Amino acid sequence: MAIIGIVASILTGFFVNNLRKAQLRDGAVQLLTELRQARSQAQRTSQNSTVTLTSTAYSSPNKGYSTAWGGSSAQSRTLTDPIRVAPYVGGTITTTTNSIIYSTPYGEVTGGAAVSGIVWEISSTVISDKLYVKAVGVTGKVILSATPN
Repeated sequence: MAIIGIVASILTGFFVNNLRKAQLRDGAVQLLTELRQARSQAQRTSQNSTVTLTSTAYSSPNKGYSTAWGGSSAQSRTLTDPIRVAPYVGGTITTTTNSIIYSTPYGEVTGGAAVSGIVWEISSTVISDKLYVKAVGVTGKVILSATPN
């Protein structure tokens, strides 16, 4: 019985950790999908699209963000608990922005941070792993990465 109990506790810890990592990936993919959709909408509708984080500082990640496609009003969105997102600053990234605006007709990112790219950090309140969503350069293509640079 003791051996079964030990094995069960080890497996439970393993599965819980994998569940938390899957939640982190799901939150990152949700945000990645919203950014790709914003870029696509700007290209198709000839109207700017925006994704804006509720959090304005790296030190205060939040689960909220909003999207505005074309001329529509902003729609509030949230990541599932315990996932949080904030603009990333660190390493070679010295400027942050909590908003990505895709402009028409090509879906380029506007603003000063667009030249070097925009990075948002997705984190969890229960594990230390982090993922990074990057809007790369002026083109605004988005990628998901395990590293910020």
